[in-house]
Amino acid sequence: MQIGTREQLVVLLSLLICIAVLLFDIASPLGVAAGVPYAALVMVGLITQRPRFILVLAILGSVLTVVGYFISPPGATYDVSVINRGLALFAIWATAIVSYSHLSILSRLEPMAITDHLTGLYNRHYFTSELVKQINIWRRYQRPLSILILDIDFFKKVNDTYGHAAGDYVLETLAKICQEVVRDIDTVARIGGEEFAILLPSTAINGAMQTAERIRRQTEAYVFHYDGHRFRLTVSLGVAELNDESWSVTEFIKAADEMLYKAKNSGRNRCMARNIG
Repeated sequence: MQIGTREQLVVLLSLLICIAVLLFDIASPLGVAAGVPYAALVMVGLITQRPRFILVLAILGSVLTVVGYFISPPGATYDVSVINRGLALFAIWATAIVSYSHLSILSRLEPMAITDHLTGLYNRHYFTSELVKQINIWRRYQRPLSILILDIDFFKKVNDTYGHAAGDYVLETLAKICQEVVRDIDTVARIGGEEFAILLPSTAINGAMQTAERIRRQTEAYVFHYDGHRFRLTVSLGVAELNDESWSVTEFIKAADEMLYKAKNSGRNRCMARNIG
């Protein structure tokens, strides 16, 4: 597994803390609970946002606390020394339990913060942040980058005819169609009521149009079944490729939006594309 920047920082800080506390422990008499500062070692694991790192660091601190008992100079009775080491272990594991619980809760809450509750796709906030990252990559490496935005044609009619539950079913189904078409590196998001966006890294305008056409054709061919009713729907799509360093996220999305509106004004159930620049 590749070690990321956060993990590298944790390893460096952990080594520094271990050396500092161990030196302090060696120079301190057994009457001093010198292992307590290892609780700081555990807290460093919060940087990684990975609960397992907390446990690893807690174990490391515990081992060094026990080792410190044997290498520290005498200075207290056996009972006092054992109690002090016990207090150090208590501090380490109390910190570990709280930190581990904190990161575990965050790991469960994070998907809720970045996904759409109905479709399971990413939400607009996550899509925008990913788009910022991909634009920065494009500016550095000049790899092709495209986005497409799609809107369900006459979606209001579905809600009015079959009810909002049917509309939810349509949105969930369309989300699955999009996910089946795109690659693993692509980002699919629901950015509005019936509006979806797809970020296509390393994809020029022609490839993005091919993806858009596959989605359009599969949606057109799909027969929706809901509460005994059968119906078909179509989507309109706007596609844009980034090739101008001066464009912001807002301008990039606006370019695809303009093509979407052009597709809808041209009769719907079609894809329209443009290059930026």
